Amino acid sequence: MGKALILCLALAGCVTPAPVDNPRQVWCDHNKPQRPSQAVFEAMTRPDLDEMNAFNGQGAKWCRWTP
Repeated sequence: MGKALILCLALAGCVTPAPVDNPRQVWCDHNKPQRPSQAVFEAMTRPDLDEMNAFNGQGAKWCRWTP
């Protein structure tokens, strides 16, 4: 019984995900545009703004997000 349980647990850990046909679509399905409130926007640092703009730019390019 113990060996069978260990074998089942070992095999369950070896499952690999199916290959993804379109990784960009997966990214688009799991992300949405970042649109902070005015108060949050005013408190953001330059690096934060750059990161948000890069993220939204990627979404515009891959997912056809619009402003």
